[in-house]
Amino acid sequence: MATVAVDFDGVIHSYEEGWADGTIYGGLVPGTTSALRNLMRGFAVYVLTCRTPLEHVAKWITLATEIPAVADQGTLRFWHERDRILVTGRKLPAIAYIDDRAVAFRDWGRALSDVAAIHCAATGRARP
Repeated sequence: MATVAVDFDGVIHSYEEGWADGTIYGGLVPGTTSALRNLMRGFAVYVLTCRTPLEHVAKWITLATEIPAVADQGTLRFWHERDRILVTGRKLPAIAYIDDRAVAFRDWGRALSDVAAIHCAATGRARP
């Protein structure tokens, strides 16, 4: 069973105010529920987050999407279930990682260039 990892903030949760105090205050990113259901038809799906407690994130996902979500207890090495979403703070194996801040790695030259471009866009500064 192939697995896909999905970032929480900015991908599932709107994250319009940044981290703030760590509270989950925003809404669901439009299209999330149907996208997650579509992924779950062919893949096990887990959500990766640095928020704690993980149980709060799992509950938020379940309420917002009506898709069952469970918190990782730190004992899993892999996630293979398609009937519910795992919420974890650990990067488990996956065939793809969906993240709003990701840089796709092809080679180091391109990766460094992409990071510089993102930094410039975020800060309004010229490329170094």
